[in-house]
Order: sequence, then C-alpha cells, then structure tokens
Amino acid sequence: MASTRELRRRIKSIKNTSQITKAMQMVAATKMKRAQNQALSGRPYTQNLGQALLRLLPRINIQSHLLLSPKSIKTSGVILLSTDKGLVGALNTNLTRTIFSSNLPADTVYYTLGKKGRAYVARTSKNLKADFENPEKVTFRQAKQLSRLVIEAFNAGEVGQVLIVYPEFVSTLRQQAKLVQLLPVDLASVIRNLGDEGSQDYKDKSKDSSLAPRSEPVAQNDNKEFLFEPDPDVLLDFILLHHIETKIYQALLETKASEQSARMIAMQNATDNALELLDDLKLTFNQTRQAGITKEILEIATAAAVMT
Repeated sequence: MASTRELRRRIKSIKNTSQITKAMQMVAATKMKRAQNQALSGRPYTQNLGQALLRLLPRINIQSHLLLSPKSIKTSGVILLSTDKGLVGALNTNLTRTIFSSNLPADTVYYTLGKKGRAYVARTSKNLKADFENPEKVTFRQAKQLSRLVIEAFNAGEVGQVLIVYPEFVSTLRQQAKLVQLLPVDLASVIRNLGDEGSQDYKDKSKDSSLAPRSEPVAQNDNKEFLFEPDPDVLLDFILLHHIETKIYQALLETKASEQSARMIAMQNATDNALELLDDLKLTFNQTRQAGITKEILEIATAAAVMT
C-alpha cells in the first residue's frame, strides 16, 4: 500500500490535472458555440447554390463542361481535413479509418489541412501533394486555394477524381467522418443533398422534354420562367467553380465545429474521470491514515500493558 506522502502527491497532481482539463473544457465550449453557428449557417447557402445549379441543367450541354465530365484516369486526389492538436477523442482516428476502408488506389495523392492528417500520410508513406495549416479562424480564402489546386490537377489530367474527407458535425456528442466526391461534380449527389423537395422538383422538370438535360444547348429565345444572363453555359462555369469552393468551405466549417465539440466532450470526460479518481484517492488516503493511527494506538496500548 502506498504511503500517505505518496498519496498526497498523487492527489495534488490529479487535482491540478482536473483544473487544467476543466479550463480547456470551458475554452472549447466557448469556441464550439461560435464554430457550430458558422457551420449551421453555411448549410442553407450550399443548398440554394445546388438549386441554382439544377435550374441550369436542362439548358446546357453537360458533356461540354470539364468539371462534369468523368475521366478515365484511375489516380485519385484526396483532400484530408483534420486537426492540428489532439485531445479530440476518436475524431482523427475515424477519418483515417474512413480512408482505409474506402480502398483507394496506391497512387492516390493527398492534400492535407491539419498536422494530424499530414502525420498520417507521412506515417503510412502515402503521396503528399500539398499541406496547409489549420488556423483558428476559417476563411473562404483557404477554400479557394484548395479548390484552385485540385481543379488544376483535375483539368490537367493528373487525377481522375477528387474526394474530400472531413468530420461532419451532427451534434455536440456526435461527429461523423464523411467522404464526398468533389470532382467530377456528382449531379445525383447534388439532388440528394437538396432533399425530397429538390429531388421532386428536378423530376417534375425532367418529365417535360423541353426541360430535360440536352446534348445541345437550348436556344436563348425560348420563353421559360427564368432568364439567364449572359447565357447558361457561362453561368454554369461560374456556379460549378463556386459550388466546389463552397463545398470545401463548408467542410472546413464542419471540421472546426466538430473539433471544438469533440475537444469539449473529451475534456469534460477527462475532468469527470479525474474527479472520480480524486475521490478514490482521498478515500484510500483516509483509510491509510486511519490504519496508521490505529496501529500507533495499539502500539502505545501494548507498551503500557507490558510496563504495568
């Protein structure tokens, strides 16, 4: 059994640890609220952008746009969004498990944001194409840099598809690792993300032969509900580019919200465990001290009995 001096040292150490984890929990809770609001506020904009994209589809020649056309190249590019620091539970581990279970080709190239993702790519000897820092504040400029990098690689034929792996914020207690295809733009995925209303709207438009997606562009003088300027093809180029940038930006927001939520829960669990261990150590300390006092009383009583 440990001595009372050792128990006092352990109690002091664990008490200090609990104070640190409690402070980290409070800091993460403050950052979490802001990050969650940003992530949730960005979702309606992404859906509205998808609706604008669906309105353009019946009027354009899909095969003429590079970002919509699949390529025969087997090499894939993966954008891996992770955290710079640990203490986030299984958040980063779930991301790496998702990559491992997706059975990507061996020649897959990676674009990482966050030290944990970069460490995983380096540790597993994968091809690291580019690495970015994960600053405290998410900006749209980061999304534009990443999108420009992967679009150039896609158009140049370096990769046949681009995927993004990030933790999707579901709730404070749950963050789900998600793998999404960015390039070529998956129109079926855009329709699914719009929900039942968007899917039904697209089906209703597709029933009309005049509104179905065409191999040739629709004449500009047709009388439709929406007017597009300068023309649908030019607008589609801009919307597709902005769609990819927005998807990456929203993934960055989801990652930041997931990180702060996971850290707050991890620090809360650490604080609770430390306090529980502290109670056990205090009980052991009191029992040890009581046993020592009882032993001393017995020794005094025995000595007094012998002297009499």
